[in-house]
Amino acid sequence: MSSLSISSIPDAFQSAQLGIRRGLAGIDQDAQVVANGVSGNIDAVAGALVDSLQQRLAVEASVRMLSTVDRTLGTLVDVKA
Repeated sequence: MSSLSISSIPDAFQSAQLGIRRGLAGIDQDAQVVANGVSGNIDAVAGALVDSLQQRLAVEASVRMLSTVDRTLGTLVDVKA
């Protein structure tokens, strides 16, 4: 079992938040490419659609990480109480 450090929780929390922000920004950019590129370059539209799926998976992973940090923090509080 790995050792648990309270000092690593803020870093994990910030990392999860950053992953969510970056993923959502990427999805927004991809949506703009799709919206503006319907009559244009089909390869760019296809690339944006594929990238948006990858961004969604990255956001989901970051949300899971945030959930894990939340549960870990709750467990640490319970142990200390």
